[in-house]
Amino acid sequence: MANVAQHVDEDVHLPSTEPENVDVPAWKPSGHELAIMLTLAIISLMVSLDATIIITSLSTIIQAFETDTTQGLWIGTSYLLTCAVSMPFIASLSEIFGRPRCLFASLLIFTTGTVLCAVAHTMRVLLAGRSIQGVGGGGIIILSLVIFTDIVPLRSRPQYIGITQGAWAIGTCIGPLIGGTFATPTLWRWIFYLMFPFCAIGLALVPLVVSLKPRSATWREMLVRVDWIGAFFFIPSATGFLVAISWGGTQFHWSAVAVMVPLPLGFLGLASTVVYERFFAKEPFLRHSLFHSRSSFAVYAGAFVQGLLLYGQLYYVPFFFESVRSESPLRTGVSVLAVMLTLIPAAVVVGRVITRTGTYRWAVWTGWTLVSIGTGLTVTWDARTSASVWVVSLVVLGFGHGLLLNALNTASQAVCLRGDEGAAAAMYAFLRSFGMALGVGIGGSVFQNVMKIKIRDLGLPDSIASDAEAFAEGLRRSRLGGSTMVPRPADVLGAYVYGFHGVFSFFCGLAGLALAASTLVQHFQIDKELVTEHTLDTDSRLALGLDRLGRSRTPGQMDRRG
Repeated sequence: MANVAQHVDEDVHLPSTEPENVDVPAWKPSGHELAIMLTLAIISLMVSLDATIIITSLSTIIQAFETDTTQGLWIGTSYLLTCAVSMPFIASLSEIFGRPRCLFASLLIFTTGTVLCAVAHTMRVLLAGRSIQGVGGGGIIILSLVIFTDIVPLRSRPQYIGITQGAWAIGTCIGPLIGGTFATPTLWRWIFYLMFPFCAIGLALVPLVVSLKPRSATWREMLVRVDWIGAFFFIPSATGFLVAISWGGTQFHWSAVAVMVPLPLGFLGLASTVVYERFFAKEPFLRHSLFHSRSSFAVYAGAFVQGLLLYGQLYYVPFFFESVRSESPLRTGVSVLAVMLTLIPAAVVVGRVITRTGTYRWAVWTGWTLVSIGTGLTVTWDARTSASVWVVSLVVLGFGHGLLLNALNTASQAVCLRGDEGAAAAMYAFLRSFGMALGVGIGGSVFQNVMKIKIRDLGLPDSIASDAEAFAEGLRRSRLGGSTMVPRPADVLGAYVYGFHGVFSFFCGLAGLALAASTLVQHFQIDKELVTEHTLDTDSRLALGLDRLGRSRTPGQMDRRG
């Protein structure tokens, strides 16, 4: 029986749930590996900054292009949408063509989109640039996580992934502050100009530093391996589904043709993708083996919900400050610093603790508990809420999201089958980004529809809810004693508060469901052997030079299995 069990484990590569020996020799990165991590951190900071810098400058850009709030929301949504739908396929391409090639191509695409945004004088050009940025940003985000699975053993990964995750969190949190600084009619283009130094650094460093060797193959052999049919099913279907969800209840009524056609077609297309990938694809870019247990389902569901909540809250919390509290974009950016000042340390510390203890479930459970409590506190906010209340709320949210950011990523790779770590990291990043793309859209639908209920009860026009961003500026001026076209400002303020209660209650319910689902996550060993086809090119002069600058490695530290 022992031989049979051993044979089954070797064939199926099931992750072990047995308690691991925590006395594992510490893994240390070489100078070359550390240089790769820092390069990935720099470009991760860039794409996360680009994603959130729009938040506090959005109303200024809407006014500059003389468009309405509904169309203006697509400046942010278009980026998140293309970012999410491109991720799985880019990760699959990197398995075939190599990580460095795909990462460099993603940087080129992101740079091209940034140039278009910086020179745009029409909304169409700006949205095209944001969409192209999203494709490049999606590749950068997902490949940064996947490359870590190639160079760092899982036991040490939570500690060192904090370098990249911390940079991503910094960009995510300071984006609104920087966006508020440039939220003027003459300076708003600087939110795109700021990306160019990062693009230059990335384009210079990635070819030099990120030197990973995939298995050798000709271009013909590589092109044949690509799952073109799966991509043909997935990308248009996911795009149509996300567009329909984003349009529903905001730009169009849920029963409108513009929603009712792409929504079911997108859902059917995604279902068809799953069937094709499961039964027909020779080398599927969506591996069904990732969903082999209830733990994997719970972890990936958590990644999706956290992405939705994080970006939904990063949009609607600043919107609350600008509309209900009548704060300027810059002051709003300063207010949300409470999230950054707790999220980043929490993500770094939890990584060290997971590496030391070999356990991650406590961090998942604690993280969801804190996010649920913090989101529940936001439901109590109104125009008279004291600073101490909203600061405590944001601090609790920051700690919760920081714990989850690292713990869920680790859990996704712990629960997967041996050899699937790269694909698991890609699936985690995709589902988190898929949730991000839905966070603002679904939140907008909830906010506008709940606000309309109050608006109608007050006998005010529905346009106030439909153009809530534009009316927020008029409301702020009226409360500061300036002239305004907003009718009955006190009643409109109450309608805004009612809408925010609706969207924050929705977020709170999702957090509670995610907390309940997290109890399904089981413990798996994180002392896994490092299995990858993408190995470091340690023979190059640069690699040798970086290793000399780094530490002197001992034979025990040369063991890449962790």
